Amino acid sequence: MVSSKLVFIDIDGTLADERHIVPDSAVQACREAQRNGHRLFICTGRSIPKIEKSILDLGFDGVVSVAGAQANMGDEILFQHFVSPEAIDAADRYFREHHIEAYQWQGPDGMYISEGYRRHLEEKGSAWNRGEFARFWHRLDQIEIPEGSTLGHVIHVCKGSYFILGDHPEVSFEETKRDLSPWFETVHGSYDRISANNGELLINGVDKGTAVRDVAARLGYDIADTIAIGDSDNDTAMLKAAGTSVAMGNAIHGIKDFCDLVTTDIHEDGLANAFRTLGLIGDGDARSDDAETDGKDGR
Repeated sequence: MVSSKLVFIDIDGTLADERHIVPDSAVQACREAQRNGHRLFICTGRSIPKIEKSILDLGFDGVVSVAGAQANMGDEILFQHFVSPEAIDAADRYFREHHIEAYQWQGPDGMYISEGYRRHLEEKGSAWNRGEFARFWHRLDQIEIPEGSTLGHVIHVCKGSYFILGDHPEVSFEETKRDLSPWFETVHGSYDRISANNGELLINGVDKGTAVRDVAARLGYDIADTIAIGDSDNDTAMLKAAGTSVAMGNAIHGIKDFCDLVTTDIHEDGLANAFRTLGLIGDGDARSDDAETDGKDGR
């Protein structure tokens, strides 16, 4: 086995599938890796209130949430960054001006959703107003804003996201990225099955990559001893920051092109195969085809 590694694992499309189910092989691989002395962090775009209890209960050593804006180990907050009020208000104006109806803000208090986002949840049959997430959903149109104040001064959030439906949007992803660049770094989000024109609004200078570096420094790991595993554009920063990068077989947005390793699909034991190839676990668990090392640049 290799020496202790610090491993950062995305949730959607990496740890959990499109039904939010974690394959048994991934559960077993994570437990075995921890028994072998490795430390595992979830590294997700979601806020902690939006992570299923069943995933949190798997016993990860820590959680990086809201796309790198917050990190927790148990009840301890390692760091936390908030979107400025001015940035929230700028995005809110932009969404209204360009008729972007489906968007949300996420932070430690939960998810603040537009009316368009609420309609989307209801149309797809999500029980957004009951169940384990119910108390964390907040409708933006029901937020009380004191006279003389603004939305940005009332809510405390760490990340935004949006998607645009329809064949003739007023703005493209590239235009939104450009227009909001004074306040945000905009990356493709996890809404591709809904609309290709979608994005996550990250605080400038704060992302999953900065989180990888900050957590590693806090825990005393060299960056060479960090591993990141992901599947989409919102994982790019952490994949490029880590000592070793792994793309899932189901990865999109071209991340396979620059990762050190491409493993199998999430439905083909992708996470477990990656752990096995990297020497984090042995050969005893359920498996499919092994992951393959990328030969580009000799890596």
